[in-house]
Amino acid sequence: MGTSDRFDWIEQLVGSGTPIPPDTASSNLIGRIVSAAVSRGANRPALLEAVGTSEAILRNQLSRVSGQVLIRLFSALEHHLSDPAIALRIGKEAKPNCFSDIGFATRLLPTLSAVLAANVRMQMLRQTLYRVDLVEDGPALKLVWDIGSYDAHEMGALVEFSFGTYVRLAREIWGDQLVVESIAFQHAARFDGQHYSDLLGANVAFGGSRNAVTFSAEQANKPSPCANALLLNAATACHSAPVEWLRSGQRHSAFTYFYLWTELNKSPATLDRAARSFGMTERTLRRHLVEEGHPFRALLDDLRKSMCELYRLENKRSLGEVAELLGYGELSAFSRAYRRWFGEPPSRAWSHPS
Repeated sequence: MGTSDRFDWIEQLVGSGTPIPPDTASSNLIGRIVSAAVSRGANRPALLEAVGTSEAILRNQLSRVSGQVLIRLFSALEHHLSDPAIALRIGKEAKPNCFSDIGFATRLLPTLSAVLAANVRMQMLRQTLYRVDLVEDGPALKLVWDIGSYDAHEMGALVEFSFGTYVRLAREIWGDQLVVESIAFQHAARFDGQHYSDLLGANVAFGGSRNAVTFSAEQANKPSPCANALLLNAATACHSAPVEWLRSGQRHSAFTYFYLWTELNKSPATLDRAARSFGMTERTLRRHLVEEGHPFRALLDDLRKSMCELYRLENKRSLGEVAELLGYGELSAFSRAYRRWFGEPPSRAWSHPS
């Protein structure tokens, strides 16, 4: 499977018959930003009330909200935290941390160029207010932001957040060796210009004709120190079955799978929660899943086993952390499931200390 094919499930999900509306953002993105803000001292209930959303909406990681919620969110954050640079700061911090987070596995791709391309492909799942394009221009590799008819100042904080996420992503790959050749914003500086340079690690220009970040194409196409072909193969293979379900019309099974995948480490994975997130009753979703040959409990158990295998291959986390990421409230419950899946206790196969 070529690099460009690794994340074909994105197009399958986007093109599954439920078009993603323009000017919207995913609950997954909103939730990551809110969590990062709370870690910096923001009051979560007050923040959600200020932007006009709720915990119930954020619980469904695949649901969409108006793009205005995203714009209001950064405005509220600047007010709540008295920090005009908060969008950039959160862009640097609100990173995917586990396989349940959309985009986490892209870090395993063979080059920074491939990592950036995969994340650009995922942008519609995250938001549809602006478009990011990846352009290789001789010795330069550029990310270019198209904000359409939006006013550059109105979109300033959101674009800054996006710049922060891509620069942070590139630094996850190359660390202090990363070469950022230039950064340009369409809008005027919203705070001290030197502060932008300090946060982004490069010279920053303002008031230009487009928003763009320029990397070294030579470095972006070198083998990535974070590449892991074995783990990447395993991670992308996990989505092959639900993609086939989409193709064969088993939509309820596929969407329940993706819902559980993104929700597993965030709240109890129950049939009732899944049904409510899809706007149907528990009984109706149960019936659809059984008719499609994927009863809820079996689907959840298979997904947990698949994700457990990823963390075992990754070999960077304790058993307690993995149990939590798989949605188990107790380590003993995870240990029993592990023994049932693999025929031995996790302590025998897990080399990372618990």
